[in-house]
Amino acid sequence: MQLSLYLSYIYYRRLFAKGDLLTIVVLITAMAGALYVLYLHYASWSWLLILFPLATLSYHNSREDLSLLRTHPHYRSVLLGEYFIENLPFILLLIGKEDYLWAALYFLGLSLIPSLAQRQLTIPYPFSLSDPLWHTAFRKYKLLFSLPFLIGLVVIAGIYDNPNLALFAFGATGLVCCIPYFEREHPSYITIAAQRGKDYLHSQLIAGIQNTALVFSPLGLTYFICFGIEKIAVLLLFLGVAIVGVLTKYAFFNQPLPQSFAIMAIFLGVFYILPLLLLPYFYFLAIKNIQKHQYVTDKPLRKELPR
Repeated sequence: MQLSLYLSYIYYRRLFAKGDLLTIVVLITAMAGALYVLYLHYASWSWLLILFPLATLSYHNSREDLSLLRTHPHYRSVLLGEYFIENLPFILLLIGKEDYLWAALYFLGLSLIPSLAQRQLTIPYPFSLSDPLWHTAFRKYKLLFSLPFLIGLVVIAGIYDNPNLALFAFGATGLVCCIPYFEREHPSYITIAAQRGKDYLHSQLIAGIQNTALVFSPLGLTYFICFGIEKIAVLLLFLGVAIVGVLTKYAFFNQPLPQSFAIMAIFLGVFYILPLLLLPYFYFLAIKNIQKHQYVTDKPLRKELPR
């Protein structure tokens, strides 16, 4: 049990610095608040509890110390103790709501996880390779795992006839689609690209619209099933996420912070039209920055570029 407690401490240790009591208090308060809200709205939000054993399963599948732990004669019991400690608040919540069957099934699921072998899952992403950073960002930040939750929000919106909640899910999906545009390819890739100037920018715009449409398509289909064609035309507005993302990325290629401010200003002021008037300027600035990388005249710098 002592080893299980220590492993649980290591699991949560990633969330705060050593001796950072303020962060520890904030985390404990947030956990207690989340449990209290789940307790009050258990009938509506109990399905969220399935996410926590799935998170434990994901952690078990990706942990790097499993081969070392297998040298322990009772490593499965140690792992079960760790996972039980990490999920104890949620099991107690089920017991507090007198949902003993699901509490037993929850514990049974945890007891099976230590016996599972680790498997490396490779998810084939259908994104356009014209912008490989979409693949990189989705793998690096595990963005694909946000889609089931967002689709679930649309389903809940359909059950309670609340299209505003569905629109919130679309907005959150738009933010997910913005994340790849904060990644940067090496300037040498722009230099050796077959497209020049605005042709390179247009190819990135086309790839961005295609990739954004792929991400939004399951949410759009779910929205159509739940609400029909009511306000479905608003989906076309969210395809503008790709346009804003590409233009601000190359307009502020070496300045990610101003890029984030520009994206925030455009999204918050989209209904006031004025921020949208900046897009032609960002288009001009993006082409200018691309050409600056493609038409290098400094010979010493050119020698440093990888071929």
